[in-house]
Amino acid sequence: MISRDSDRGVPSEPVDATDDSRRRRHERVVSITDDDLPDAVYIEGDLDARSSAGRRVIIDDDDANVVSASGRDLRHQMENRVRDRRAEIRRRIVNRRTARFGVIAVVALIVIGVLTLLGSSLFGIRRESVQVTGAVYTDPVALEAVIDDAVGTPVLLFDTDAARDQLEAIPWVDTALVRTDFPFGLRIDLREREPVLSYPGPDGLFRVLDAEGRVLDVIAGWPFDYLLLISGDSPNLPAGAYAPVGHVGAARLADVLTGTVRDRVAELRVDAAGTDLQVILDDSTRIRFGAARDLFDKLVRLETVF
Repeated sequence: MISRDSDRGVPSEPVDATDDSRRRRHERVVSITDDDLPDAVYIEGDLDARSSAGRRVIIDDDDANVVSASGRDLRHQMENRVRDRRAEIRRRIVNRRTARFGVIAVVALIVIGVLTLLGSSLFGIRRESVQVTGAVYTDPVALEAVIDDAVGTPVLLFDTDAARDQLEAIPWVDTALVRTDFPFGLRIDLREREPVLSYPGPDGLFRVLDAEGRVLDVIAGWPFDYLLLISGDSPNLPAGAYAPVGHVGAARLADVLTGTVRDRVAELRVDAAGTDLQVILDDSTRIRFGAARDLFDKLVRLETVF
């Protein structure tokens, strides 16, 4: 009898049903159809879990083999594989951490090397690279001392704040701006104080004051470019010191005097406490301001009188 395959639609050879059943009783075949799993392998014996041999089948993804083992061997093999897998994971973690630490260490060494080189004397401040602006009356000896301390110091290590404090300690200096210019430069910008008057001390020397009453300089002759202050309580002060309250009030008044009054002022007079501030004009007119406060309002009323 000729039968036809229902799937393919082609004739097939006659098959003896008795022979086919006999072959099926003696052959055991495992078929694995998933493309991602190993190929099917023939296993001798009975795969039935109820068989008296109690054998089992293991499909190993790594080795792509199928093996048969007892339950005890199966547990032993699985424990070994789990232990090996964990050990491999630990090794990978350690290797990653070691690699990261190595990269960080190399980068740190490079950065330290670069900073060490930049902080060496090879990049020190050079005298010919120092620029100073705004120094007119500033003591050149004190200014040069600051520059001498800076020359040779690495640009990256130079303390600009300390240099600024040293410069602003010079009597004539109001504010100082200090900055470095890589690789060898130093720039100093000074803003000097404005002198407004001078007064003679008991030693016969004249002290030049700014509007805050700071002594900017001590000189032998009268600097006629500034208003003259006369006081019976004038102390012998060094440059950089601050005058008494009365002298400070007179200095503030001299700073705000308008041109209408300033051009006619012969001298100013004040006591040490600043309770009796007077302006003497060139025609001997005496203007009494009283206490050295509210000076602006008093000057407005003086302008009205003039």
